[in-house]
Amino acid sequence: MGLIAGGAFMSVIEIKNLVRDYGGGKGVFDISFHVNQGEAFGFLGPNGAGKTTTIRHLMGFLKPKSGTCAIDGMDCWTERDKVQARLGYIPLWNGSIPWQA
Repeated sequence: MGLIAGGAFMSVIEIKNLVRDYGGGKGVFDISFHVNQGEAFGFLGPNGAGKTTTIRHLMGFLKPKSGTCAIDGMDCWTERDKVQARLGYIPLWNGSIPWQA
């Protein structure tokens, strides 16, 4: 993390042309976005929009059909051990933490 040439912040999260097709129009299709260091970012959408699938790619749980995901410059699939060592992930189920359900 840090400044890059020209004083701009580098992306700490970067997704480029991510595709994961489950068939029947389900999955994520050509998603691209980045989050720069210091930015607050909300990832919102209706049920079935692909939020969980995208997060699972960022955590290295799923291999992209095509496209790339990176956190701090580390590829989320090929360097998933390093990514997972730096991040935590607690999925919610029906609006509650699984062990509270």
